Amino acid sequence: MTDFAFAGKAFDIRLDNGVVFHNTFAAEGNRMVYEQIDGAVEGSSEEVMLYVAELSPRMYLVGWNERSGAAVTQVLDFKTKRVTMFRSLDAGGGRVGEVHSGTFEEVR
Repeated sequence: MTDFAFAGKAFDIRLDNGVVFHNTFAAEGNRMVYEQIDGAVEGSSEEVMLYVAELSPRMYLVGWNERSGAAVTQVLDFKTKRVTMFRSLDAGGGRVGEVHSGTFEEVR
């Protein structure tokens, strides 16, 4: 097991646009299964490979690529339980980006 604060744990992430995700991280901290449990594409889920950097103690940059072509990056701050997310996806013949903020909590 890594020393990442999220490794081997599950979290509910609530974003400012009303979307809620349930993210379950592998014990090694290198993979995650996300499930959208509320929002526009409720019920979608995927297992993704993670790219992780510790920005400061208990603050992580976590990124992944989805089958859809979307690229997602989150900053998880375990001191404040806040998340900032950037998502880039194909739309209308080009790429669009979105920035969201929210909170997260560990679930058991």
